[in-house]
Amino acid sequence: MTKARRSSPTAERRRRPVPTIRVAIFDLDDTLYDCLKQRVRAAHRHAAEAMARAGAPASAERIFRLRMKAFRIDPQLAHVDRFVCEHLGVADRLAELSHAAREAFFSCPVGKLTLFRSSRRVLRELHRRGVRVFVVSYGDPDTQRAKAEALGLLREPAIERIFLADRGKVVTKDKAFEQILGVTGAKPKKVLVVGDRCSGEIRAGNLLGMHTVRILGGEFAKLGPKSREERPDFEIRTIGEVLKLPFRFGA
Repeated sequence: MTKARRSSPTAERRRRPVPTIRVAIFDLDDTLYDCLKQRVRAAHRHAAEAMARAGAPASAERIFRLRMKAFRIDPQLAHVDRFVCEHLGVADRLAELSHAAREAFFSCPVGKLTLFRSSRRVLRELHRRGVRVFVVSYGDPDTQRAKAEALGLLREPAIERIFLADRGKVVTKDKAFEQILGVTGAKPKKVLVVGDRCSGEIRAGNLLGMHTVRILGGEFAKLGPKSREERPDFEIRTIGEVLKLPFRFGA
């Protein structure tokens, strides 16, 4: 197992006392389960079928192959949709076809899903130590709720509440984090955020003054931090390494 490593200069941090964590916030996709292997290809195929139905001049299979080629270059949907439209010669229809693709991508039917081997153990151990555990997930709320149900997280006693940040930005991740601060009364320096996306939960946690941990892997593994705000305090390979980080967990 790879040891957790600090992603920023360490001298100043090593002189500080060990922080106590009273609240832990976990992302869902590629943090608690392998979304890349279990969901991403299916979601892109669903999006390809939607683009074909919307009138893109190619078969769903060809569009799917183009989407996966684009994904290997840059996984962000804006890039993938643009890549497909440009290769099919319909760049002027980008907005229309991209809308159809994204609606399908985020609403792809949820089948059987499996947590990472250590996920439940980490959640329950933190809960046992007195840490209040929350999950914040981004996407289509109904689909994300279905994912949590399929993973058995809606009935997981270690999780106090699951917040669903949505694409319409009615609730964003940073707003969900602020709500958790309000619910728990915790100071940001007592909160740990664990996720895989630097521009998402890592940035939101850093801006609020929380401790942040990035899991290296998943759909957005290639997208490293682009600014100081996106740089996590620690980087780990597996969710099980959370318990080995230099924190005091619980009261």
